[in-house]
Amino acid sequence: MQIGDSIKGIKITKEGKREQKQAVFLTDPQKAIELDHPVRRAIIQILSRGIPDRITVQSTDPLTNELALERVRIERDILSVTEIVRMSEEHLDILTITRNQVNHHLQKMIDEEFLIHFGTLTTGKRTTDYYRRVAKQYVITMETPNLGEDFLRKRETGRLQRTLGLFNIELSKEEINELIEIRVKLELMQDKWRTKIAGMIQNDVTDPEITDTYHWMLEAYSIGSDEYLKLFRRFREILFGEMEDE
Repeated sequence: MQIGDSIKGIKITKEGKREQKQAVFLTDPQKAIELDHPVRRAIIQILSRGIPDRITVQSTDPLTNELALERVRIERDILSVTEIVRMSEEHLDILTITRNQVNHHLQKMIDEEFLIHFGTLTTGKRTTDYYRRVAKQYVITMETPNLGEDFLRKRETGRLQRTLGLFNIELSKEEINELIEIRVKLELMQDKWRTKIAGMIQNDVTDPEITDTYHWMLEAYSIGSDEYLKLFRRFREILFGEMEDE
């Protein structure tokens, strides 16, 4: 656990002393909807990226046997309300949020077990509370009709635009629209199976490989569907055309 020199001396809560989970799988539609709020998404993203800080590392010179101190830069993922607001202003791709907005959602997100009150730092007569995510990653395994096809279409449109911008692939407007609709259909098909696969996972997720394995298992299950494979092959055909396999 990297506390950071700027909050050295913080009094850690019982919850803060527990090891942070690697991932949490959301199988309850209501929980996913509670997290799918612009201010809450911003808070979650900011806490994930952290804030620049430094830690002092002590080492011994092997030749002189003298102690040496080195300050190492880290990204601290334990932030105060003031820091959350400040980082929202610095990240251009994250919604800028106010102190009132953070305070409005903070306790609710703690009650819903998305965040924890990590600890309190006392400086003179002033106390500052710090917060951290319950998990490093949240994986929504619910059925997305609760979020809606419009949500999926908007998300897949953005993903496809970013992807095509990275590769030398020229497509017509009609082909791009077809790709988007195929991705929406594939996602909706997989949503029917997400909870089934997530239900196979036992206890809390603490192994970093579990998240990747979950997606691999879901994909392995999906290719058992003829309709899924047909759509996926069409997706491949539009993207790569007559490109030969090697």
